[in-house]
Amino acid sequence: MQAQIRIALAGGGGASDSLPLDQVFARWVGTQGRLLYWPVALRGTRPFQSCLDWIRATFEPLGITNITMWTELSEHQARELNEFDAVYIGGGNTYALLAQLLQNDFDRHLMEYIQRGRAIYGGSAGAVVLGRDIRSVKHLDRNEVGLKETSGLDVAEGHVIWVHYRPEDDDLIDAYAERYAQPVLAMSERSGIVIDEAGIRSVGFEGAYRFDEQGKHLV
Repeated sequence: MQAQIRIALAGGGGASDSLPLDQVFARWVGTQGRLLYWPVALRGTRPFQSCLDWIRATFEPLGITNITMWTELSEHQARELNEFDAVYIGGGNTYALLAQLLQNDFDRHLMEYIQRGRAIYGGSAGAVVLGRDIRSVKHLDRNEVGLKETSGLDVAEGHVIWVHYRPEDDDLIDAYAERYAQPVLAMSERSGIVIDEAGIRSVGFEGAYRFDEQGKHLV
């Protein structure tokens, strides 16, 4: 029997913005679950202790208290993922995040982890790397690491992920979808998306959108 896929994608807002999605994720993890948190995309921009304080303040009220933070992927091995019921990949610079995943082979490890039925949450940059390609953040992030590979993990049913979405982005998204022939899932900071056995659905205070060759559609 194939394991159940459980993926949560957040548009990039704060804890108050993502509460409906966080509640779904918390149910997946369970009160006895072990959560692994990666704030690696924020290296050099925010103290990691403040990141840990934030994730605890977000999920402890939802019953998740067993939280471990990894700040350097090169210090860990794939087998260690088996110790956790879920992984939360935080936001920051998308190019730096994908570079770390690729350099340490955790792109492949994460795909295997997801295929085994473990839950994964991507917030902002963390959501983008779970999509088909990260060129959707060219208007947001600088490629200071000189990353040339832009393919993401592609676990969002072939979609590219667009975060921090605003209606003013529509022309940019249409141009992207047409140029690269890739469907786009766009989420505002108050919207999110769940991918599970029921397919793709919007979970949040605001709707998420799908852009393809037929135009813009509410998810």
